[in-house]
Amino acid sequence: MVRVRHGRPEDLDRVNAMHLRCTAMSRYHRYQAPRQRIGHAEWANLTDPALGTTWLVAPHDDPDGVVAVSHLMRTDREGVTELGLLVEDGWQYRGVGTLLTHCAVNHAVREDSHTVTVMTDVDNAPMLAIARRFGAVPPRTESGTVDLAIGVPRTAGVRR
Repeated sequence: MVRVRHGRPEDLDRVNAMHLRCTAMSRYHRYQAPRQRIGHAEWANLTDPALGTTWLVAPHDDPDGVVAVSHLMRTDREGVTELGLLVEDGWQYRGVGTLLTHCAVNHAVREDSHTVTVMTDVDNAPMLAIARRFGAVPPRTESGTVDLAIGVPRTAGVRR
């Protein structure tokens, strides 16, 4: 069982500790580089409500812990938001990524977005599966990164 809450500026150390518990491959799938941490200025942007929304996932038995982080950020394109998602390796394949994507899509409805975009590595099978579940059609390619588009339904509460 997990708990989802909004990320706050004071959560940076917990988020960076989670990054270090993730494998280099998981971080590579998220960032297209094996980054080990998020800097203070970047985290300030990611937790600034004027720029987007960040969610953290904690186990119910450790409410201060962080096992996943997700961001839904505004872009310079009207009605388009961008989703970023990192789930700690031991928590993958347990529905956490799907839960966070559901939070993001429902939030996008309230923000009047029509599309949630996701950029990921072509080998990121968990993210590709989540995006497909939400209606994205991955392009045919064998290497590099892919840009996926999730159409936002016009009503909140849509479960997938």
